[in-house]
Amino acid sequence: MLSDDDILAAVRRGLGAAGADDAAFPAAGARITRHLLVAGEIVRCVETRTEGTAFHAGTRDLSDLPEYDDLDRYPIPAPADPGAARSTLRLVRRGSVAARACSTCTNGRKPCARCDGAGDVGCRTHVPCSGCEGRLCCLACEGTGKRAREAADRPQAETAARVRCRKCGADDVACGKCRGAGQKKCGVCRGTGSRTCPDCEGGGTVSHDFCAGTGRYVEWTEGVVVREPVVDTVEESSGLPARAFGWTNEADAWGRVDHVGEDAFPPHDTATGLVGGTGLAKATGFAKATGLDPAPGTPGTPGTTGNTGSTTPAPTPASGPTPTPDLSEVAARLKPRLARRDGEVARRVRVRYLSLARVTHDDHPHRVYVVVPRRPAPRVVTVRSPRRAWRLAGLAVLVLVAAVAVSRLLT
Repeated sequence: MLSDDDILAAVRRGLGAAGADDAAFPAAGARITRHLLVAGEIVRCVETRTEGTAFHAGTRDLSDLPEYDDLDRYPIPAPADPGAARSTLRLVRRGSVAARACSTCTNGRKPCARCDGAGDVGCRTHVPCSGCEGRLCCLACEGTGKRAREAADRPQAETAARVRCRKCGADDVACGKCRGAGQKKCGVCRGTGSRTCPDCEGGGTVSHDFCAGTGRYVEWTEGVVVREPVVDTVEESSGLPARAFGWTNEADAWGRVDHVGEDAFPPHDTATGLVGGTGLAKATGFAKATGLDPAPGTPGTPGTTGNTGSTTPAPTPASGPTPTPDLSEVAARLKPRLARRDGEVARRVRVRYLSLARVTHDDHPHRVYVVVPRRPAPRVVTVRSPRRAWRLAGLAVLVLVAAVAVSRLLT
C-alpha cells in the first residue's frame, strides 16, 4: 500500500506543471484518508428440492432415473461452475413405483358421452333452402299453398329463373331449388333424422384420456432437484461517491479475487466479528480462503488452494510496496454479502479491489486530490472540494434570484 510520503509525492508531481515543490504542497496541513473500492460479483448456485406424486399414462420404464430414500439427504456433487445454466434432476423414491390397470375403462375404451354408446345422434330432417333460405320461396303463396290475389314483385337483384310452385300451382313464381317449399331434405341424414356420431364415428366407444387408451398407468413418488445461478453484483466504495469508479481504469493496480469452492463462503467468525472461521479475519486467513498471496508484511505461504478454486494474485510492481490494501479490509467489506443463502450449494467470488487515497490541504481549500495506484507511478485525479461545490451552488442560486428580480422589475 502506498505510504503517506508516496501519496504526497504523487500529488506534487501532479502539480509539477505549475512548478510545485515540497514547499508548495508541504506535509503540514495535508490530510490523507484511504478508501477501498471493491467491484465484481458473487455467483451462487441455489438448489431447491421438492417431492410429489408423478403419473404416466400407459407403461414406462423408470430404471434410467436415480433412486433415493431421503430426498434431503441424497448426495449431489457441487457444480464445477456455480454460474452454469439452470438444471433439473428428476429422481424416483425407492419402492414407490406402482403399475396399475385402469379401473374406469375397458381395455382403454369407454362409452361415447355424446351418443351414450349408441353410435348415432339425432339430426334435422330438413334444412332451409340454400337458394331462397325460406324468403320469397314462392311469390304467389310464400310457401303456404294458398295463392294470394296479387303475386309479390320479383326482387330486383334476382337473376335466377322462377318455376311452377308445387304447393299452389302458380307458374313462374317459385324458387328453382325448393319449388316453393322453402326447405330441403338434410344432406347428411337424407331426411332420416339420424346421423353417425362424429365423436366415436359410429363405434359407440372412444379412447380413455386418463390412460391414453392403454388401459394401464404408472404412479410413483418423484423428487425434483433444481439448480440455478443467482448473481449478486458487488460495487462498494468506502467513503467515496459511486462515481469514484469512473476515476479508475483497468490499467490501475487492482488486486483480484477469483475463487470457486467451499472456502468461497466461510462461516462467521464470532471471535473477531469478521467472516471466516478459517482465519479470514486475518490477511493470512483470507489468502488461504481465496488462494491469494498474503499482503506485504503478513506471514504466510503464497500460492493456490489446490483444485478447489482458481486465483489471480495481486500484481507486484518492480520496486516499492505493493499498492493493494490489506486483504482483511477486503474481507470486512465483503462480509455483509457473504452470508449463506437458503439452498446455496456452491459459490464463486470474483471481485477486484483497489485502495485510493483522498488528499486535502489547508493551502488548497477548493481542491481534493485522489491518488490512484498505477504502474510505474500513481496518477492523481483532481476534483472540486465540497466547500467549493457549495459555493458554486450558492453563487448559482444568487444569480438565479437576481435574474428573477430583474425580470419582475422589467415587467
